[in-house]
Amino acid sequence: MNVQITKHHVDKENKILEIEIECRTSRSHTEPKLRGSLVFDAGCGRRYFPVVAGNQQENGQERQYLSKVSVDLSYVFFEKFPEPSERVKLSLAFCEPESLWSYEPASFDLPGELFIRQQHSKNILQKAGSVVLYGICTLLLPVWLLDGVLAVKGLHPLHEAAAGRHGKSAVIYHAHGLVHDLTGYGYSVREYKTGYFKKCYEHACRKVPQTKGILFLSERRVENGGNLDRIRACVQEKGLSYREFLTETPVHKLSRKQIRECAEMVAEAKLIILEDFVPQLHALTMRPETQILQMWHACGAFKLFGLSELGVVDHLTQSSRNHRSYTAALASSRGVVPFYSEAFGIDERCVRPVGVPRTDVFFDTAYREQIREALYTRYPVCRDKKVILFAPTFRGSGNKTAYYPWEKFSVEKLMRELPQESVLILKNHPFVRDCCEIPEEYQDRVLDLSREENINDLLFITSVLITDYSSVIFEAVLLNIPILFYTFDLQEYLEKRDLYFEFAAFAPGKIISDMEALIKAAAGLLDDPTEETSPAMTKTQFQRLFLDALDGHSTQRTMQLVEELLATGD
Repeated sequence: MNVQITKHHVDKENKILEIEIECRTSRSHTEPKLRGSLVFDAGCGRRYFPVVAGNQQENGQERQYLSKVSVDLSYVFFEKFPEPSERVKLSLAFCEPESLWSYEPASFDLPGELFIRQQHSKNILQKAGSVVLYGICTLLLPVWLLDGVLAVKGLHPLHEAAAGRHGKSAVIYHAHGLVHDLTGYGYSVREYKTGYFKKCYEHACRKVPQTKGILFLSERRVENGGNLDRIRACVQEKGLSYREFLTETPVHKLSRKQIRECAEMVAEAKLIILEDFVPQLHALTMRPETQILQMWHACGAFKLFGLSELGVVDHLTQSSRNHRSYTAALASSRGVVPFYSEAFGIDERCVRPVGVPRTDVFFDTAYREQIREALYTRYPVCRDKKVILFAPTFRGSGNKTAYYPWEKFSVEKLMRELPQESVLILKNHPFVRDCCEIPEEYQDRVLDLSREENINDLLFITSVLITDYSSVIFEAVLLNIPILFYTFDLQEYLEKRDLYFEFAAFAPGKIISDMEALIKAAAGLLDDPTEETSPAMTKTQFQRLFLDALDGHSTQRTMQLVEELLATGD
């Protein structure tokens, strides 16, 4: 692959960099687009910025991909900035499934002063003016709502604040976005409660002179044997001081009392440990002595997440503070470090490829046998049977809107064609609350364990995994479980979420788009688990790129990192 920056222009007044990129590959390279990163190297760190090259053209024996990228330089770095006189080097990086990362030589450099963000705050008169204007806008709320109705009907563009919403919700968020643009205030309950959380945090910081101990913070269900659960057990064993604020309730549904309690815990903690996205945390200007460790729940890098979704998710902007507060983040391999640096908007050195604690059990033969026997005791129908695990990811924009289109997956058709000695386990994504209806005649062979068991444990009794875009594939590869990818909505999903690699070049299993083909493939694998599924990437390549830090000792290395972060600044 030959990659080069063909043009670049800097608007110094607005600190905007415009770049045109050209990628040349052989004609055998048939991917519809290439994904890579602009790499910014400065004394304060290395930052990856997402680049997508499409617009294919064939030229002789070559295939050409083109990309135009606009970068707001003042948001490339966060909190730590280059020195004004420093030269920040720019280069390009690409990662193909069959290889690790390749870096093109630095193309040019830019003065550090372009990357320094000026802080603007309103004075008292400006704040008062905004409040008065907000009052006037509120009196005119019927006008904004009517404008939202017209936008929903397609008569003019919907405000980006309403992206992904429909009906009344879209109308309300459209009105909210318009008023927020004018005044800085709006009608979002989430924004109001996030603002309250920020005020409570700032008040608590003034009351508490010194930070201490660990805070485990999560907005998702804490699973037995998960990252947070394993590290919490180690913290208890070592006698370290800790507190926890664990809830499945997002901030906009928390009471004011709960928000105050959480804010006080955050203000008092020396180290905050997460295992997923906690959005209100990034609205804060954290105390400099506070460390934040993100133990991201997934292995590898599959679906785009975080700031890698710039240009894909309408409401995501380069100025977003999401994820950028992390002091350290875990990764499952050296190969995914650049992806995590890009997604979290943090320095590459902050991404620590020490492994994923919850995967240690995959290397513990005695534990696997113990869990297998415990599952057979709880669910005797699975003993001496061939188990199919169906574990799809969610559709929708996040926790609030998550769903799975169960009409696309027919339990009845599948079970009617599979042999009697087979059992189906359904395992929803934690965000999805709607359950699949199990036909009465198959209730003795179909188990819905969405709320009952850790998905890692279920893999120990799984003969075939059916999934779509779920990161469970990484654990399945560790156990050498045959995988079928049921992706009936692949193009639609790619338009809304997208992936780091072209799906066909990446998936370590057979890709299927209709229910009849899925039934046939599942029956074939149950009959012969070694049946060739023709993955484009070998399991060896897959493990090297995504899983090379997993060896059964991830928990131990993570605890060393926890103690290192606790000691920072002492």
